[in-house]
Parts: sequence; structure tokens; C-alpha cells
Amino acid sequence: MGNLEKHARELADHVHAIVVQQRAIEASAATDPNLDLSRQELLAIEMLGESGACIMRGLADQLYLAVNTVTTLVDNLEKRGLVRRERDEQDRRLIWVHLDSAGQKVFASLQEERHRLCEALLESLNEDEQEIYLVITRKIARSAREYVTQSKGNRESTSPTNKSERNRTKVTGSPA
Repeated sequence: MGNLEKHARELADHVHAIVVQQRAIEASAATDPNLDLSRQELLAIEMLGESGACIMRGLADQLYLAVNTVTTLVDNLEKRGLVRRERDEQDRRLIWVHLDSAGQKVFASLQEERHRLCEALLESLNEDEQEIYLVITRKIARSAREYVTQSKGNRESTSPTNKSERNRTKVTGSPA
């Protein structure tokens, strides 16, 4: 096993450990016994808090879920008073999902807990090490975004992505 492969495996283990801790902290941030939020519900609140109101299809895409799954998820969040739906004024077919004030409080709590975790992670490093860590983390995050974008592009270019392309593929055996 080469150094790159060995280091990649070690990095994967460390990233996984951090993600597990982050999930535990996020879950504890929403500990209101009346809420009992699932991981997907927490992610939806996080997405809406970060990006603002979103149409159902956009939320489904961001969460990598089917629209019908997101509909059920939003139903549950709406029942708890965390989100609200609004029909688009120009296109009544579109439904926008917004965080309500209770949802904004949960989002703020998630952000605060994430901030505390990051402080705890950096606490063991001196100031120079913190700067080095952040430079390296930025590079890794950029590489991860590029990898996902490239990977997503490859999947999209090898499979029909819209209905007319799928129909042409069914009829003619090849897209376009």
C-alpha cells in the first residue's frame, strides 16, 4: 500500500470520527423532547437556514432525496411549527418552504453547537498550527467539491437527465 492510499484511509477514518461527533452534537442541539428530529429533518433545517427559502424540488436535490420523501419530511416539520409552505405568486405549481421562527431557533442552536465543536477541535492546536490546519482544510474542501462536481458531471453525461432525453433513449436506443 502506497503512502497516498495509506494517508487517504487514515484521513477517511479521521473525517468519519469528526462527522460522528458532529452528528451527536447536532442531535443534542435539538434535544427539545417535543421535537425528536431525525437526521434528515435536521439536515433540512440546516439547508433552509443556510440557503433561505427553497422550492420542494430544490430541497430534495440538496438532500439527495426523492420529492415524495421530502414532502413527508416537510409535512412533519410543518406539524411541529418549524417550517411553513407558501405557493409561488407567479407559478402556483411551485411551493416554497421557509423556516418559521421555531425552525430558525433550531438552526441557530445547530450553528452554535457546530461552532463549539470547531473551537474544541482547534483548542488543542497553537495559533500557527491552527492556521496551517485551516489552509490544508480549505484545500481538501476545494478538492472534495471539485471531485463531487466532476463525479456528478460524469454521471449526468452518461445517463439521460431529462424526460425528453429518456423518451428519446427508449424510442431510438440513444439520446439525441
